[in-house]
Amino acid sequence: MFHIFFLQIIFFVSFIIVSFLPGYFLILAIFGKNENFLEKIERFIFSFGIGIIVTDFIAFFYAKINIPLSKFSSVLGVIIFALSCWGIYKFKEKKKGEYFQNDFKNIFSFDKNQIKLIFILIFFLFFIRTAYLEKTVVPTATDMGHHAYWINSIVETGQLPNYDGMPDFIIGEHIALAEITMIGNLSLFSASPVVFLLINNILGILAIFVLTLRIFKNKNVAILSLLFLGVFFAVSSPQVKFVSGGVMGNILGNYLLPMTLYFYFRAFEFLDEKTKIENGETLKIFQKFLGLAFFSTFGLFYTHHLSAFVFLFVFVLWTAIFLALNIKQIKNIFKKLILLFFSKSVLIFLFLGIFFFFFILTPNYIKTNAVEETLGTPSKATREGLSLDNLQSSLGEFRLFLGVLGILILFCLKDRKKVGITLICAWSIMIFIMSAKPGWIFINIPSNRIGTYLSYPLSILSAITFFSFFTFFGTQKFFSKNIFEALPAKTTFFIFFLLTTFAFTEGLGNSTQIFKESFDFSPVLKTFFASQYLKEKTEKSDILLKDHNYLSGDTWMKLFFMRGYDYPMSRGYFKRYEDPTKPREMCTLYMISNPAEEQALECFKKTATNFIVVNPHYDSSQFAKLKNFDQIYTNGEVAIFYRK
Repeated sequence: MFHIFFLQIIFFVSFIIVSFLPGYFLILAIFGKNENFLEKIERFIFSFGIGIIVTDFIAFFYAKINIPLSKFSSVLGVIIFALSCWGIYKFKEKKKGEYFQNDFKNIFSFDKNQIKLIFILIFFLFFIRTAYLEKTVVPTATDMGHHAYWINSIVETGQLPNYDGMPDFIIGEHIALAEITMIGNLSLFSASPVVFLLINNILGILAIFVLTLRIFKNKNVAILSLLFLGVFFAVSSPQVKFVSGGVMGNILGNYLLPMTLYFYFRAFEFLDEKTKIENGETLKIFQKFLGLAFFSTFGLFYTHHLSAFVFLFVFVLWTAIFLALNIKQIKNIFKKLILLFFSKSVLIFLFLGIFFFFFILTPNYIKTNAVEETLGTPSKATREGLSLDNLQSSLGEFRLFLGVLGILILFCLKDRKKVGITLICAWSIMIFIMSAKPGWIFINIPSNRIGTYLSYPLSILSAITFFSFFTFFGTQKFFSKNIFEALPAKTTFFIFFLLTTFAFTEGLGNSTQIFKESFDFSPVLKTFFASQYLKEKTEKSDILLKDHNYLSGDTWMKLFFMRGYDYPMSRGYFKRYEDPTKPREMCTLYMISNPAEEQALECFKKTATNFIVVNPHYDSSQFAKLKNFDQIYTNGEVAIFYRK
């Protein structure tokens, strides 16, 4: 018990060193300790995201000057960076004294009831996720197995992988967890990868909370967004199911994306019509937010290309909607943009990002044809868009309904022309188009994966819809007019009661199922035992073929050997061999399904495969009856055959 507790402490200490400290000190160097423009909770939430990006860039720099990543170099890099930022902070403090003051209203001062409600929501946010992960934490997920191989490659070699030209993996996904693993001497066959993703998932939800609070300047709306994203639909993708499934890119992207939008929003608030420059120091704050936004954007591109792609489309639509609604102020907007852009804070981050992009490390997907494949007419049925039924099952029927209603309500707001309101509109509308009608904007990417991004803006819109009913009772003057004032009070209350009932029923529906499920971890443990046996009994010249259909946790087998990403070879899902749009090799299918046929014999000769790993309940008889195959291992769930 003490050993487990000690490992947990080591993990969190390593996590803080790698993810929190670099971001905290960078924010300190930029904004100082003044909390008038960035509250403590915001510093805490965004320090982790900024820290992950800083850690990535330090690793890129190491790779450029041929310094291997190790426990010592990782910690030293963080220390040097933190001390540099501390020096900048002290220099600014000595030069200018106390940082800038303003008279903005403190929107983070919650009353006692609101604080109690926030703590209750955060409790359930953690409780539901940990209850689910308790039964799924054993390393079986296919995606996590793939990511764990590259993480382990960094740990063992100290070098950044080139991914063998595969654009599906982005180096920023793996560096932070690799350094945490190195610093803490942790095993990837543990809860640490899942806990790492869980923390980032929760930070992404909190980022939505503070972004909503900043945009609407309303505490109740922000609390409701925490309810709809943190508690309701807590298990469905891209929430804890993506955590347990090891979908690293989406989890990190759904944290860094709202963080990046937050910094752009804080910078572009300067463009709103009523925003005035009180003094030069106030302008510098907006400029610093824009510089940090550029920094976050580059970090997003190095961490997850799909999230970066979504960001670009959202940003373009956001710009178009804002300019269209403020066309009469276009000259004033461009004057402010020039003031924002041409500043030391912005240009430093911009030039550093461009320098890293072109001269230090260009993202792997830029070097391949991934960008070309992403654009154009959808090439598969899975990329032609999600139907309304697909969206309802993925996002929740009621949350989708509330989100659509929320878009309509936004146009009734007094401040509908402002930067923040147009951001929420663009965010939700663009992702809906990308997931439901990708052909309209000529994109060729998996629609179901894009659709998961919609749950974040939909949660904000659902909060707006719910709050609109509260305004009927005079609790807040939030709208230009009360959109429900024409309805009788009893009717409005009845509608609100129905909304609340449906929201709680559907929002918590998938979470209640987790307490009814039970999981048997013995099959995956037997896969690991068989993998350890093969590691001890085989040479590097031996060629292994495993089955992905019926073996539990088979993707993790590659970590036992570390002989290449595609080792052992794998018979994939049967449907993939029947996909006419993407022809693939057939040897992995023939050699397991029909090992005695001529096609399989040619494949054995060509690949020199001499070990077959299968589930004996499904694939043993075809080998047992052949004289040139000997069964050398079995444990009930895994059988290993040796080809003479």
